[in-house]
Amino acid sequence: MNRFTIEDMRCFAGEAWGPLGISIVDKWCEFNATYFDNALLPVPLVITNTLPFGKRLALCSYNPNTTGRTITLNVPKDNRVLLADNDTLLHEMVHQFLFERGEPASHDSTGWRREIMRLTRQITGTVIWAGPSVVRRIDGVATRLNAAHVETGQQSLTQAVIARWPHDDLGINLGALGEV
Repeated sequence: MNRFTIEDMRCFAGEAWGPLGISIVDKWCEFNATYFDNALLPVPLVITNTLPFGKRLALCSYNPNTTGRTITLNVPKDNRVLLADNDTLLHEMVHQFLFERGEPASHDSTGWRREIMRLTRQITGTVIWAGPSVVRRIDGVATRLNAAHVETGQQSLTQAVIARWPHDDLGINLGALGEV
């Protein structure tokens, strides 16, 4: 099997999107070194005008035996305004990291919660708690909540905030897509 390389990433992105594409690859490389200790394998970065499934800003697909591996970022709205940003790129790289480690990569997985807590602390110095989902009866109604930290009692982020990480005012703003 031919191994996709960083140079392949640059050629692919540069051919499709010129300097913007190359700068996004450079940002992926920077994030890979800074946040994942260069553990991620090079992957095609696809920039698209629209994505399926409604409101998604991006998508990390990972199935090297059938459909391949990509990070797809939703870009121009009216061909001028970028929707995805560097925060979105990092979000998709967390999915890629978990996929490559063979861990479940969904927003409700243990690995996802572990990684967003680690990265938030690394980026901002702030300790957040992304507790597992639990069902509690509130006024007789079964309600799904995220559990507080067992030892400290720290309240968990909501599942919606966990799923949209690092967006939602967590103190992380890594800039416009590809911005160096």
